[in-house]
Amino acid sequence: MKNLGKILVVGMLILLVSLTITGCSKKYETTIKVYNWGDYIDEEVIAQFEEQYNIGVIYDIFATNEDMYVKLSSGGADYDVAFPSDYMIKRMIDEDMLHPIDLNNVPNYRHIEDRFKDLEFDPNNEYSVPYMWGTVGILYNKTMVDDPVESWEIHWDEKYAKQIFMLDSQRDSIAVALK
Repeated sequence: MKNLGKILVVGMLILLVSLTITGCSKKYETTIKVYNWGDYIDEEVIAQFEEQYNIGVIYDIFATNEDMYVKLSSGGADYDVAFPSDYMIKRMIDEDMLHPIDLNNVPNYRHIEDRFKDLEFDPNNEYSVPYMWGTVGILYNKTMVDDPVESWEIHWDEKYAKQIFMLDSQRDSIAVALK
């Protein structure tokens, strides 16, 4: 009889917890799956988007274009929106991995500067919309680096061995090494 009481108490606790958990989850009209670089979109921005548009967001991140490519090309995932870099967009177009974008559904596209349109990796703007633009640079802490930093040469200075961090990107690393 004591065992029956324990079973009932445990059963009631499980029921109570499951009701509490399901009561916390918000139901959205639709959900989109996004695959992006880490730290590119703040979680608060995603929460605001979900609240404003009643659209849930499943947001996964990757560290390199190559990681993203392996996951998508292997069929390991299906995303509505992904954020590859220019050279990877070209590769994915060539391998028929991307769907054309209906720019009528992107009203702010008209605000994008022309210099970011009709680029060689997507010459007809069919598969991509510019998201971010920039270059690779050198950041350093002046309190820890005595020398003026005017080139990539500091990466090969023994004085700073094992004290340098560099973006994990094969493409950018090769470009830096060739300079």
